[in-house]
Amino acid sequence: MRAWTERWSEVQWGVHLKRILATNSNDGVDLAEILLQQALVGSSPNSLVLSYLKHIVLSQVIPHSTVFKHISTYDDISKPYCIIALIDIAETFSTKLSFSYGTDSSLQMCKSLLMLVHWLLNNILKCLQKIQDGKSTPEYVSITDRASSAVLKTLEKQTVCTLLQIARAEVTDNYRDFEQAEVNVRGTLSQLSQSQNALPTTTKDKVSEMLGSLSRLQDMNLPSDNDDDGPKLQLCSTINTLVSLEAVLNSTNELQPFVDQTMVIARLLFFQKLSWPQLYVEIFRACFMGIIDAPANSPEDLKWTSFTFLKIPQILQRLQQNAAGRDVMADLEQSFELLINSTNLLDLADQKKKCDSIEQLLQGCIKADLLKDVHSQRIMQRREKERGRLLDKAESSQGVPCSSIVILRAEVTVSSILKTLDTDFQKNQEPLFSLLCKMMSGKSFEIILAAAASMGELQNLAIKLIKLNEFARHSAGEAGKASQTRARLFDITFLMLCPILQQYGLETITNGHKETVDSFFVQWAQRWFPEDGKYKNIENCNPSDSNKVESLINLFLSSGELKTSLTRWHEVCLNTPFAIQEILFAWEHGAIGPEQVKTVLENVKNWMCCLPVVVSCWLCCYINTADQERREKPLLMLEQLMTISNKSDSSAQNDRCQFMKTVIEHLSQDILPANHHLRNISKQYIPANEPPAIILEETLKLVFSKGWVDLKSLHTLEQVLNLCGSDRFCDQVVHHMLESNKVDDLCMAVSLVFALFHMDLEHLTLSLLVNTLPRILYSADNSHLMIDPRGYTLAKLVVLCITAAQVSKVGQKEPYVRRGRKRSRIDVDVEEMDECEVRPSKMRKINEPQLTLLSEDFTFDDMTVKEDGEHSPAFDTKEPLNKAMVNLFCLLNAIIHDKRVTARTGFIRSFIDEALKCGPQYYRFILQFMPSNMLPQLMKTMPGIFTNQQILHICDLSTLSGRKLAAKAVCHNSYLKVTS
Repeated sequence: MRAWTERWSEVQWGVHLKRILATNSNDGVDLAEILLQQALVGSSPNSLVLSYLKHIVLSQVIPHSTVFKHISTYDDISKPYCIIALIDIAETFSTKLSFSYGTDSSLQMCKSLLMLVHWLLNNILKCLQKIQDGKSTPEYVSITDRASSAVLKTLEKQTVCTLLQIARAEVTDNYRDFEQAEVNVRGTLSQLSQSQNALPTTTKDKVSEMLGSLSRLQDMNLPSDNDDDGPKLQLCSTINTLVSLEAVLNSTNELQPFVDQTMVIARLLFFQKLSWPQLYVEIFRACFMGIIDAPANSPEDLKWTSFTFLKIPQILQRLQQNAAGRDVMADLEQSFELLINSTNLLDLADQKKKCDSIEQLLQGCIKADLLKDVHSQRIMQRREKERGRLLDKAESSQGVPCSSIVILRAEVTVSSILKTLDTDFQKNQEPLFSLLCKMMSGKSFEIILAAAASMGELQNLAIKLIKLNEFARHSAGEAGKASQTRARLFDITFLMLCPILQQYGLETITNGHKETVDSFFVQWAQRWFPEDGKYKNIENCNPSDSNKVESLINLFLSSGELKTSLTRWHEVCLNTPFAIQEILFAWEHGAIGPEQVKTVLENVKNWMCCLPVVVSCWLCCYINTADQERREKPLLMLEQLMTISNKSDSSAQNDRCQFMKTVIEHLSQDILPANHHLRNISKQYIPANEPPAIILEETLKLVFSKGWVDLKSLHTLEQVLNLCGSDRFCDQVVHHMLESNKVDDLCMAVSLVFALFHMDLEHLTLSLLVNTLPRILYSADNSHLMIDPRGYTLAKLVVLCITAAQVSKVGQKEPYVRRGRKRSRIDVDVEEMDECEVRPSKMRKINEPQLTLLSEDFTFDDMTVKEDGEHSPAFDTKEPLNKAMVNLFCLLNAIIHDKRVTARTGFIRSFIDEALKCGPQYYRFILQFMPSNMLPQLMKTMPGIFTNQQILHICDLSTLSGRKLAAKAVCHNSYLKVTS
């Protein structure tokens, strides 16, 4: 009152006020409220008192948020000049905001800014309603004009827009009222626009501009990374490798995991303006490259053919479901148009298959209702114009039917076989035996398996064969021909199941089907059958009935016959290895000679074809544990079993013998000496005299130079992974990826490595997070690998693997265990943790500092700072990926709190940047493990490192602690801009 009476200047007022505040406590005194009360007493505002208010706010005696709160409570529209004065002062304050306050003040600033903009919007709405009611005055028009201008100038600041987004999460009810006020203003303005001279054109335009600015307020998406100089995934290399893995190594997998993996890559590449036709055409090209690369009439050739012409249409159907709102037929037609441009590729595929490959693929798409005949005709007309001279269409129709047509026919055959195997076994033994004999002739069974795998019916086929094998185990009182037929059914089904195990694994039969677990064949296979070079332990194995073993020995030595009406064939299979064991021991001790042994083995082969397979499994397991001197005789026995001495007059019997020989050769490959004449050198991708590390290095050089993975390289990489385990494989592959420092080379490398990690995605990702990355971060010898462009290439690989592994875990109905995978150290740790309820007395020591989740006093509550009433994130404490992520972020947090700024610090920034580029459906999983003190420390270490949009996505706005952190970081960013 003294200042107003004596007409002090603003500076005088400020000096006296600060003097008073310095000598007296101002607790409980609200200067903004006092000054506003004095300034707004009359119908017109007191300009001098308002100038005092401006001075103390702009000189930061009181915070802006306090003034905004009081301004937004003034609603006396009957004093238009007071409203105008408050709008002017609000505009002044909002354009000169100060953000140098603490966390609570930053969050309060968010709420007060929302209140202020809401208040301005309400004043515009009230004035428009007055004008609509015919009570238009210059004052109402002025309020509308100035309030719109104030909102526009307020929202010009990116910081204000960001803080309003935080307020939206903080006070949802108030923000909903604010949005409703915006809707009401739009509606009222549209009604006024229809009437003439109700509102000046300039004011209408300004209100419309203000509403447009408010609509853009919702768009706080991260900017596209198209102009980013960092590494980008190369679609060709990534899709080609992923398709190769699915077609060759995972041919029995369900479709959905592959579709999910493809969609992850597609969503990541959509940021690079990838189109759906480009994605489809790369899948097609990968298939035709695989067809050309595979040796003719090989199992891989059949796998590629069945995958391309049977499975691809099904995959496209699943992808179609993820392309909602798009014209899938138009996209597919465009993709085929792009494919036709690859003339040489299609000509080579046509020459290899002796048919028009693109026509066969089009027929599959038409059958799946993905295309119409009219689309196919247009595409084929274009293909005829572009066709090369390697193969004329007339030539493709001559000679033997191509494998693609055979596979398409096999699709119908498989369905027919499955229906036949559903019939009554007791009544249809002869028809069933005839059917199975036809399936065994030539390449028929390989084709049927390839088609069944692509149709998703392989497990169904295997289960039906097991049920038939169970039925034929022993006679049900038949005599003569009926019992012989039952014995042959047992023999042929047993033989058929063996290649299914060898090619696709025992899990193909047992996964998800408990009724097969107790069957004889599964029990025998789990105990005796070698898989992927891993032989079973035969020590301390004893027969259940020694008398039956002795009886078998006598029959083998005397060339006796078994009565099919009385024999339990599963018992013969179980006891024959023990009989052969006694024969071998007798030979080793000189009790019998080689001729007698040969006679025994010939008798074994003459009885049933499944018995040599059973004996060969035991011999391989025995040789695996025997020393060099003791291996000679069992190897000779194994060779004898693989020799077909006398051909039968029956073609079915000859087919079974040849089938038996193929099975035995396959299971004995890993046990035969390197120079053995029966060893298949073409399948020996890792020579016995070369270290796997050198083979892996040479293979990676070849793959990286070509930009795609050929069939031989794929099998080599798989065998190295099986042999060395995920830890060593990951370490060497990542270091090879980072050898180059050229961006183009690194783009190619990261695309290939990310796709190759899908060979065993979960365990390779864990190896990357737990072993490889910590070693690189903490090793002085590897510091050069952190320097860009290598640093952000590694960061991209880490983020991609985490994202893909998480999607894979979420999408899996049943855990998929890759065949032949060597247990990594991570598996052992997880198993120990599950078995032990308390902390183990001894822990494995590792070089890099690491937070162990086995600590007695550790909980996931330690990861974030929570406000009162907030709950901890719902982490699965037994999930290995979660534990690896916690360890990684604790390691990164320790690095960022180091006093030194090094290339490792830049890697952390790149890691978070790459996570954000994945989109909200993926980055939220990664960033939820980020400690609460990591972001502030990052922004102190590297000021301005993140934009306001990035901060909003890094912080979890659903929690109070996340909103406080975001508000403080945004204010810190703005403060840096003001002071710089």
